[in-house]
Amino acid sequence: MRATRELPLVAPLLLTGLALFFGGGSADGSVWWLGGIALVALLVLLATTGFPGGAIALLPLVALAVWCAISIDWSWLPDRSWDYANRTALYALFAAVGLFAAGRTRALAGGLAVLLAAVLAWSLLGKVLPPVYDYGSVFVSARIQGPIGLWNQLALAADYALVLALWRRRRDGTLLAYLALVTLFLTYSRGGILTAVIVCALWFAFGGAWLESAATLVAALVPAAVVTAIAFVLPGVTKNAQPLHVRWRDGIVFGVVLIVGAAASVALDRLRRPRDTRRLRRGVLAVVGAAIVAGIVFLAVHGVGSGTVANGNTHVLSTSSNFRFTWWHQAWRGFREHVLLGTGAGSFKLINLLYRKSYVDETTEPHDLPLQFLQELGVIGLALLVAAMAFLLRGSFRRRGHELALALLLPAFLIHALVDVDWDFAAVAAPAFVAAGALAARPAARRVSGFALLPAVGVAVLLFGVFLLPWLAGRWASDAYAAKPERAITLAKRAHSADPLALDPYWARALAYADPRVNLPQVAYDWYLAAIRRQPHNPQTWLAAGDYAKEFGCPYLAYDNLKQYVTLDPQARPSEGGDAYRAMLWRVNHRRYNC
Repeated sequence: MRATRELPLVAPLLLTGLALFFGGGSADGSVWWLGGIALVALLVLLATTGFPGGAIALLPLVALAVWCAISIDWSWLPDRSWDYANRTALYALFAAVGLFAAGRTRALAGGLAVLLAAVLAWSLLGKVLPPVYDYGSVFVSARIQGPIGLWNQLALAADYALVLALWRRRRDGTLLAYLALVTLFLTYSRGGILTAVIVCALWFAFGGAWLESAATLVAALVPAAVVTAIAFVLPGVTKNAQPLHVRWRDGIVFGVVLIVGAAASVALDRLRRPRDTRRLRRGVLAVVGAAIVAGIVFLAVHGVGSGTVANGNTHVLSTSSNFRFTWWHQAWRGFREHVLLGTGAGSFKLINLLYRKSYVDETTEPHDLPLQFLQELGVIGLALLVAAMAFLLRGSFRRRGHELALALLLPAFLIHALVDVDWDFAAVAAPAFVAAGALAARPAARRVSGFALLPAVGVAVLLFGVFLLPWLAGRWASDAYAAKPERAITLAKRAHSADPLALDPYWARALAYADPRVNLPQVAYDWYLAAIRRQPHNPQTWLAAGDYAKEFGCPYLAYDNLKQYVTLDPQARPSEGGDAYRAMLWRVNHRRYNC
């Protein structure tokens, strides 16, 4: 009975912890097993707890996932659209599991604080002990990324922790805020710092007890700033591509400084708080105003650009958007040409290739979530996104205490997603959607009979299959590339049956038929053509066919395919198709071809 009572709290925390530590970065490999665990948890919760109240708040998010799936029909990248539909459905499942924690929101906030503290501590440990992040590469980035997989998303996790720390206050909250701030500074994430400023301002505006929270923030901020300043003079901690012995030496020093900073935070937290007077409030407002003016002056002096920004320790002071302005313009241009339906979920990559001005400018997302959904899914997709977030955020700023801290996680996610690719990371989506689901629900639940569970089981099995099939197809196609021809053809057929939208099964089968042991070049070329028919807007399908025709000794066929390739990706690297196109063009113009 006690296990049953604790399950509504344990299930969302377990899911969140798995996503934070094993979410797999922006890859889709974790979606199927996280989705499977979420589905099992939902079925068990339905059987033991009943149907939660407030589930209607998730309907727009479910509709958004369905619209992503429908967009496969016209998508420029249908396999990517399937992945995006699965990812959106996974986030709806996170929120659905969170519904069951409606009566345990205080414990949920405390559990999320512990999980985020563990992620931050593990991430910082990678700076102290190099083997934690020794990936076997000569180049090791100085930007801390931890198990989440990318520095910007780790910065967002630190923002979550900072909000929860302002709720916790006192020693626990101060230590959590200290960990969050040191981690945030070492990510060099400008978007993460800006998001932290905004959500802290929201907390102070709506949370009450501003003096206690401010004391916690100052007690953590002062040592965190000193520790970060010391880290910046340790090349093994804050400079790229340092030798292992330098990382060991400076890492140990940083570890000692980190511990001393934590002790200093606790000591500062014990100091007597000032009284809440009018003079103190005016002083705080003056400091905040001066900081805002200083920021505006800094931007005015340095200007704002869109060029690339190096990942060194000067990154945080750069005022360039790191191509973001360019990507936003590309997304807007793509939307204007496909207003109603867009080009399909997850397809911005091809818009970027079509409109970019340099081969350096390459990305998969425009780094702005509303603009991305507008371009990929049209006005309908954006409307569904806005509705989904509005339903989940309804009444957020009327909350207080731990509920306000939880309510600020989804706004932090959305604010940060205005400049980054957070939708691609289950690690940072899980805390936000679990918390939003818990706050959107009502504790009351209706009992579900065993007979009524049967349709739910059927839907869960179907949805798990939808999650699993793209992953299985990827595994089989990957094995096909390395197998002998006969086995490769069998594996490619199996992969294609699992995911007929993916390109790898086509290409793996083409390689198998082109193998000298099989020697069916025309059949191989037919499979390259089949891949083109599957994704005619994808320049890679034309490049693969053109490269094969060139290697087989058919310059004219190669020219036909490579010409379309450079039309769809006019700024490709010369070594990645452009040089081959020009060579085939020369041979065609000089009639140096036999097929």
